[in-house]
Amino acid sequence: MSARHPLGAWFFFVSAGCNLEEMTSRRAHDREPCDFSIKFTVLYMESADFKRESFAGKAIDKSSAGIGLVTDFPLEPGHVLEWDDRHQEGRLHIALVKWAQESDGQYRAGIMFI
Repeated sequence: MSARHPLGAWFFFVSAGCNLEEMTSRRAHDREPCDFSIKFTVLYMESADFKRESFAGKAIDKSSAGIGLVTDFPLEPGHVLEWDDRHQEGRLHIALVKWAQESDGQYRAGIMFI
C-alpha cells in the first residue's frame, strides 16, 4: 500500500481486514473514555456541490489529538466537522474524519483536530 493513499490508515486497516480493536491498539495518542453530546456541522462535497449540514452525536472517547464520535450521519473519511466549544464562547473546533465504521445504523468515527 502506498503511504499516500487518500484514505490513509483507514483504507489500510479495512483493506487488510483489520478490525476496530486492532486499529485502536495502534493509536499514537492514548484515549480516555468520555460521555457528552455534541452538535456539529459537517462539511463535504456531493458531486460538484459543497454541502454544510448540522447534526448531533455523542463523544465516547478523547485524546489530545481528537475524539471518538458516534452519530446517525454517515460520516466518511475526509469529511470536515466544526463545532462550538462548550467552555469558551467564540472558540470553534475543527476536525477531520480519519476513519468511520457503520454498525446498526450508527456511525462510529475517529476525528482528528486540525
